Amino acid sequence: MALGTIIRDVYSNDERKDMRKVLRAFLCGGWNTAGIYCFWDPDTHDALYLGLAKNLPDRFANHNGLKGTPGNGNKAIEVDAWFDAHERLGYSIIVQSDVADDATEGYTKSAEGQLIKGHQKAFGKIPPWNNMGGSVDGAAKAGDLTGAWFDFLTGRQDSLLVARRTIRQLDDDATAEFNEIDIMLARTQLALAQFDSEITDHSIVKGLEYLRDTPVFGRTSERHDELIEYLHEPAPHPELSD
Repeated sequence: MALGTIIRDVYSNDERKDMRKVLRAFLCGGWNTAGIYCFWDPDTHDALYLGLAKNLPDRFANHNGLKGTPGNGNKAIEVDAWFDAHERLGYSIIVQSDVADDATEGYTKSAEGQLIKGHQKAFGKIPPWNNMGGSVDGAAKAGDLTGAWFDFLTGRQDSLLVARRTIRQLDDDATAEFNEIDIMLARTQLALAQFDSEITDHSIVKGLEYLRDTPVFGRTSERHDELIEYLHEPAPHPELSD
C-alpha cells in the first residue's frame, strides 16, 4: 500500500483543539492514522516542517502543545512562536488507505526521508523546522521531481493528487470522503513510483480508467463518470479564505 492523497487545511491559534478533534474523527473512517504531515506558511507557501506519524491526530496534538511536554520531541515551541507573529498556520497530510499496514510495510518512514531530501534538492535546504533528513534509505530514492510534492502540500500548485475538500470539509461531507477513498488507488500509482515519477493529472485519470475497465475492481462506468465530475471541482485553497 502507498500514500497518495494530499489533504490541505489552515488553522488559527484558537482552532488547535478543533483541528485535533476533527483529525481524530476523520481518520477513524476509511483512512489509516499513519501518514506524512507538513506545516507550511499560508502567505508564502513555504514548507516549515515535514514529518511522519504512526498516529496523525496524536502527533498533531504533540506539536500544538495539547499533549506531552513542549519541545520534547515535538515542535510545540516553534508552533507557539509562529502564532505569536502570524494569524494562521498551514497543515497538510498525505494519507493512505485504512487497509495499509504501515507498521510492517514501513512506507511512511521511507517516504518522509525521500520527501525531505526532495525538498533539499528543489529548494537548496531542508524545511527550517526539520533538524535532520529522515530515513537514509528514503533519501537515496529522492530525485529531481520529488520536490514537486511540496508545491501541492503547500498550495503553491494544484494537482489531482490533492483532495477536493479540506480536512475539516471532508469530515463534514460523507459523499466527498467516499469519492476521495475511491480515487485513492489511482493516486497511489504515482506514489508507488517512489515520489519521483512525472506527476500529471492525466496519469490519475488514466488510472481511474484502468479501474473502470478492469472487472475485478467492480467500477461501473456511471461511478467512473461521477468521480471524473468530482475531480473537475477545484482544489481548495483555505489559505486564501478570511
